[in-house]
Amino acid sequence: MFGGRGRTLLILGIFFLASGFAFENYFLVFFGVILLFSTVISLPFFYYQMNIEELKVHRELEKEKVFKDDFVHIKVIIENIGKNNFDFVEVKDSYNPELFKLTLGENFISTQIGGKETIKFSYVLEPKVRGEYPLGPLSITLKDRLGFNSVERIIPNSITDILVYPPYEDIKKIEILGSKRSLQLNYGIQRSKLKGLGSEFYGVRKYVFGDQFRLIDWKASARLQKLITREFETERDITVMILIDSSNSMAGGAIDNTKFEYAIRSAMLLTKIALTRKDNVGIFTFSDKKNFRFLEPGRGDDYFYQVLDFVAKVKPEGKCKIFEAMDFFIRRFQKRSLIFLISDLETDVNEIVKAIKKLIPFDHNIYIINPFSPWFEIHEVDLSATDKALAEAIAEEMMEHILRITQAVRRMGVNVINAGPDDLMEQLIKQYIDVKKKGRAY
Repeated sequence: MFGGRGRTLLILGIFFLASGFAFENYFLVFFGVILLFSTVISLPFFYYQMNIEELKVHRELEKEKVFKDDFVHIKVIIENIGKNNFDFVEVKDSYNPELFKLTLGENFISTQIGGKETIKFSYVLEPKVRGEYPLGPLSITLKDRLGFNSVERIIPNSITDILVYPPYEDIKKIEILGSKRSLQLNYGIQRSKLKGLGSEFYGVRKYVFGDQFRLIDWKASARLQKLITREFETERDITVMILIDSSNSMAGGAIDNTKFEYAIRSAMLLTKIALTRKDNVGIFTFSDKKNFRFLEPGRGDDYFYQVLDFVAKVKPEGKCKIFEAMDFFIRRFQKRSLIFLISDLETDVNEIVKAIKKLIPFDHNIYIINPFSPWFEIHEVDLSATDKALAEAIAEEMMEHILRITQAVRRMGVNVINAGPDDLMEQLIKQYIDVKKKGRAY
């Protein structure tokens, strides 16, 4: 391949050759031939001398899983395994500027490299959006000393996937809110209790035939002159299933504050709190058939990071097939549970009703949390008077649609809760705590 100067010489050679023949000027013809010959003959010589296979390029990442407000340090290593010197080498590492911000260094280098020499350069990126994104590929360009010829090659297998978690600030808030003391202070949470052979003292009662002797309170019995039995209580654990609509319509709003991003953050908060309360939590994200993703319910501190990995890889894409999604869900999971269905409900009313009917026979406690689209899509946006009027008309039409859904599912004992960016998390946690207090799902 000719470089920029090589292409210029080639064009000039053709120009002088054509001009020489046109004006019968043999000097121009001779000059044109010399230019063409020198340009063309230098190409095979360049390829013979510059063996690009002698250059090995690879990328090293400090970590492949980062938080949105963290930094990715990337190091690129260029190794010349041959004896030849390369006078001009350019290596570039590609990234998507819509997803990453270059905060330090440069993602390319132009240098020369001697035989058996190694050169390194590094740069730092800051992720802009939660998700799983590719970094790369790496490309290498060689040129001769005069810039007449060049060769470019894409490095095979040089794409690396980076998993970007939501902002660490959100995680810290979740950990703070998820602590037992914080929950009690902020929400007045009380776990459901079940009398039995638990570990927490509940009270005393009169001895009944069949009670275990080890439960008899001998001091109280002696004082009251009759057998008294101590009762203990055990905490009632529940299974929480979080179903998140991951269709295209959930991508409405600012790129890092869409309905889907708020749904993910809310799900993370609920997961952390539920796990702190020793409950089981499972996640199901859905749009169309190829985008059904199910994470089996689990518990424990380590499980929270499994949830982080799971949700970080989900992107809003595809059309919402909610009936097919609920059919898929009940085939995978049927245990009675507390279900939170987070969806903007931008699909046919009958399809939603049929989808909820799929869940009803399993006696779940079902709450539909609706990120109300107009509240998200005009959030923190300055609109003209015309745009505001249009937004209000759309909001009114959407509200009528949601109202029809609300009335239809209410007959089945299911509530629809509309929420905006400022109260989506609060509404989700409120309903969870309400269920825990009443002990309705176990």
